[in-house]
Amino acid sequence: MKIQHSFRMKPNQIICLSFILMIGLGTLLLTLPISTTDNMGLHPVDALFVSTSASCVTGLTVTDLKNDLTLFGKVVMLLLIQIGGLGIMTLGTLVAHSMGYRFRLSETQVLQESLNQSSRMGMFPLIRRMIQYTFVVEGFFAVLLAWHFYPEYGWDCIGYGIFHSVSAFCNAGFDLFGNYDSLTKRGDDFFLMGCLGTLIILGGIGFTVIHDVLHNHKWRRLTLHSQIALSTSAFLIVLGGLLIFLVDSQNPRTLGNLPLSEQLAQSFFTSISCRTAGFNTFDLDAATQISKLVMILLMFIGASPLSTGGGIKSTTYFIVMLSMWSVVRGKRENVVFGRQISRKLQVQAYAIFTIATIWVVSAGILLSVIDGEVHQLGAVIFETVSAFGTVGMGIGITNEWDMWGKLILSLTMLMGRVGILTFIMAVIKQEESLIKYPEGNIMIG
Repeated sequence: MKIQHSFRMKPNQIICLSFILMIGLGTLLLTLPISTTDNMGLHPVDALFVSTSASCVTGLTVTDLKNDLTLFGKVVMLLLIQIGGLGIMTLGTLVAHSMGYRFRLSETQVLQESLNQSSRMGMFPLIRRMIQYTFVVEGFFAVLLAWHFYPEYGWDCIGYGIFHSVSAFCNAGFDLFGNYDSLTKRGDDFFLMGCLGTLIILGGIGFTVIHDVLHNHKWRRLTLHSQIALSTSAFLIVLGGLLIFLVDSQNPRTLGNLPLSEQLAQSFFTSISCRTAGFNTFDLDAATQISKLVMILLMFIGASPLSTGGGIKSTTYFIVMLSMWSVVRGKRENVVFGRQISRKLQVQAYAIFTIATIWVVSAGILLSVIDGEVHQLGAVIFETVSAFGTVGMGIGITNEWDMWGKLILSLTMLMGRVGILTFIMAVIKQEESLIKYPEGNIMIG
């Protein structure tokens, strides 16, 4: 008698595997001699770290993109950022669908999971719109940035415009200015900060929100998801910008010696960038402890669902806060904008928030142990949250991690990009019990 064993990967496992394969290919390409200016290629661990950071649109780097990578290496990074921002399955689906490929039910379930959609209806038009929006927005701002960079870089401005437009819209935070400076020497360039800030916001609010706003111009016609994503994002940007301005405007090492206009511009740009982009206009290590705490919270929350960013997502944060407020007020139902939030969404939001918190704290402690407590725990947590939120903001210690530290941060970046609940469910087997047990009562609180 023949016993047949069948193995079928779950949708969340396929999503994780697609990113792992892309990271592996990027690692291989970056280790090639043609990728670096010294013709030696990146060290395999460094290549893995940088490839993960680009594929997960994070921005943490252990190599100077401008000075260490050749044109080939920069193109590899650009492609990893673009594919990572949109999702490798999204691009693959568009190509296959355009060629007439008919997707099976199991394949559409994978797409449904990757796009965080509750229904398979309208998925292919959604993917097509995602690609269209991306290239239109990136192309428009690439032209603006190229024109802006022309006096400084000549015809190289075209490459600078394209790279930074893609990097900002995909919320990656990589730059080609060299010496790990990011925008620290361009804090008075309001045009550049305005373009990059707009790209970060557009890439971070989510493709469904962009489509909803373009087709339903009035607030009351927007979906509940769009209303929550837009209002929460605006609240976090404004609150974060005000807090950073109030705390660091008197700090001579960051904003203290700047004119009021630059202080305000850099404060709000930092608040926007903290949401998952990673560009910084001043030395983050010199910022006050309160400002760093504000940045950590913003990075942990991250962008909106179905966007190019990471973190627990703005809507998750909103539901958790709303649920807490309802408990405090003694209400059974969570109602916002005239709609009730389902119990299932509340449980998922709390699960994402709790698991993410446990992982960030655990990874931070493990990194401190590996580091031998050379760096302060606050700096390590900042680096860990930056990786989880796929932000890429660093305070000058990224280059100092050993192999194990880089591997832990790489895993954290992958979790933040694919979604920590998706990652955990891909690793742990789910079993639904058919047995119903009687409820028990315990005391809490």
